[in-house]
Amino acid sequence: MNPQLPPLNPLRVFESAARHLSFTEAAAELHITPGAVSHQVKALETWLGFALFDRTERPPRLTRGGEVYAKGLSVAFGQIVRATQELVSSGSAQVLTVRGHTTFFLRWLIPLLPAFQHAHPTIKIRLAASVDAVDFRRDTVDVGILYGDGPWEGLRSDLLFSDALTPVMAPELAAALPAGGSTGALLKLPLLHSNRRPQHWSDWIAAAGAARKVSASDVHYEDLSVIYQCAIQGLGVALGQLRYVAKDLEQGILVAPHPFVLRRARGYHLVCPQARADDSKICAFREWLVACGTARSLEKFKAE
Repeated sequence: MNPQLPPLNPLRVFESAARHLSFTEAAAELHITPGAVSHQVKALETWLGFALFDRTERPPRLTRGGEVYAKGLSVAFGQIVRATQELVSSGSAQVLTVRGHTTFFLRWLIPLLPAFQHAHPTIKIRLAASVDAVDFRRDTVDVGILYGDGPWEGLRSDLLFSDALTPVMAPELAAALPAGGSTGALLKLPLLHSNRRPQHWSDWIAAAGAARKVSASDVHYEDLSVIYQCAIQGLGVALGQLRYVAKDLEQGILVAPHPFVLRRARGYHLVCPQARADDSKICAFREWLVACGTARSLEKFKAE
């Protein structure tokens, strides 16, 4: 056993006693006597060299060091529980964890997963949504999704799809626009801005050969999914990523009345550390997603 690792049974007993703040309740949970709980906690304190409980109090209370240690152990035991549950639920399957933004998952990746799981039944996909970009020094994940131009130092990156941005809105809002997709008329409507992509609207306006001042009717949001839902409800015009809104456009939930689409190389990349780029589960997932990204439509992959 690692000499720096404390004895495991006293750790388990202390974690329970600290969580309940009661030797009696910990004893009931662990099916031992309160005296045995006290003995195990004392053994851990001896190993550590400092007290975890203040026994002058009745009932005993955690010391400051005991509080800090208990919080760390709670996280560690929680990770053990999750790892065990994952192993039991997945059996012999490999787990591949993907870090990315919620909108990317909901509007592009998740619809692809049933077909991927059918093709690769031994690989179980776990999604870890976050507003922060993936950082492999911090995050315990296999692959991530990064938006930008790339490349990124130390990472293998594969482009899934590039920007294809065009205004989208509810049919009722578009009905008020003149025929032919007038840029001036469209830009008089409230625009829905993403705080994460603050330049998108100005980039589209400039590329469309137009100009527009900031309007008091514009609204800014953090979550792109919220922006699309606001557009569906007729609250303004969203700058739609065509890969994200394809289904809404097909069903007529949203319309794209302006003919101009801003297309550029910048886009969404699947990334992983270079050292793990050849892992079999990562390779299988990468090949599948790159194929999906280069396909003309999502429906092709749903049918296969």
